[in-house]
Amino acid sequence: MSEGLKLKAAEAEDVTILSSALEGAITSPGEMGYASQSRSFTLTASRFMWEKKNKTSSQNKRIRTGLHCADVLSVKALGLSQDKPTEAMELLDIECKAGEDGQADLLVHFAGGATLKLSVECIDITLTDVGDAWDTDHVPHHEDAEPDTSSPA
Repeated sequence: MSEGLKLKAAEAEDVTILSSALEGAITSPGEMGYASQSRSFTLTASRFMWEKKNKTSSQNKRIRTGLHCADVLSVKALGLSQDKPTEAMELLDIECKAGEDGQADLLVHFAGGATLKLSVECIDITLTDVGDAWDTDHVPHHEDAEPDTSSPA
């Protein structure tokens, strides 16, 4: 049985919680997809389980997770290439810039400066962990983790 999380974000403040849970998640361009007809964006990753972080031992956990964003109007990328679908990318955070009438821009920042900008009609995001967790010795740590702040194309 899965020992993971299932979280839902419907407001800008909720995105901060999702962002914290996803910090250090490992993904790749091939694990991300945008379906314009259904207006959805999905991302799968190996998420570091911050909620299970062991302060007294080097044994920590990772788990597979899925992120589903509904009501996505557009997706723009900066510094991210679909030409390398298996290139490992570490997610730093998700920043929410709320707009008018519930609209928002979600900026997904990755180590190395890549950013995805998801423009959404409203915030409707679900994070679901799947499968069994596994041990990991590596704890994500980012010095000078400043994302590229120029606007995605």
